[in-house]
Amino acid sequence: MKPLPLIAALIACAACADIPELEGSEGPALRKAAYPKLVPISDTLGPPSDPISEADEVEEELTARSEALADKAKALQEVEID
Repeated sequence: MKPLPLIAALIACAACADIPELEGSEGPALRKAAYPKLVPISDTLGPPSDPISEADEVEEELTARSEALADKAKALQEVEID
């Protein structure tokens, strides 16, 4: 069976679903609550980051980790097993 008729049947069935109304389902405390204060998104995100300096930091960190792993590998290769 081809998927297109099956998808069309599923969409048709979903369109027939009875979705309950949400109006009136909230409690009185929620209806009386104040709206939250809206703030500019630039204030919440902070200053923009510099991708070049971040890339340099990541590169330095990865280089240091690579060198540390190479040192560990060299030390493991030099170990004599009795």
